[in-house]
Amino acid sequence: MEFLNMSYLNDPSSNSEMRLQAVRGYYELEMYDDAWDELKEIEKKYPVTPLILQMKILLLLQEKSWEVALGLSEKLQRMEPDNGAGFIQGAYCLHEMQRTDEALELLESAPDSLRSDAIYFYNKGCYQAVIGNIERAFDCIKKSFDLDESLIDVARKDPDLTILKDSI
Repeated sequence: MEFLNMSYLNDPSSNSEMRLQAVRGYYELEMYDDAWDELKEIEKKYPVTPLILQMKILLLLQEKSWEVALGLSEKLQRMEPDNGAGFIQGAYCLHEMQRTDEALELLESAPDSLRSDAIYFYNKGCYQAVIGNIERAFDCIKKSFDLDESLIDVARKDPDLTILKDSI
C-alpha cells in the first residue's frame, strides 16, 4: 500500500480545475461512480490537462486498472517531465503488476525535484523492502519520516513494510 499524494489538486484556478475539486471530493468520499461521471463531463468540455490526467489515474488506481493507469502515467510523464506525479503513480502501477524492479528504476529516473518529497522516499522504501533490500528500505523510510512524520502511521499498516514493522 503506497501513499499517493493529491496535494497537486489543491489550487483551482480555472473552471475545469474547480470541477476537478468536485471529482476529488467524490473520490475522497469513496463515491467513485460520481467521480467518474463528473470527470467524463470535464473531458467533454476541456482539453486534457495534467490535472485531469492525474485525477483519472487516481480513479483507475482505485479500480486496480494498472495497465491503463500506467499508460496514462507515461503520458503524464511526457506532458510534464518535471512533475513527479506521473513517476510516483507509474511506479505504483509497476509495483502492483509485480514489476517492482522497474518501479524502482522509474523512481530513479524521476525529476530531481521529487527527491525532496516524502512520498518518493516512502514508496522507494516500500519497493526496496519488497525486493529484500532491507537496509536501503529502512534508510528510505526513515528519510520519508524525517520529511513527513504523518507517514509513520501509514507505514505501521503497510503490508509492504511488514519486514520493517519492529523498526517503525
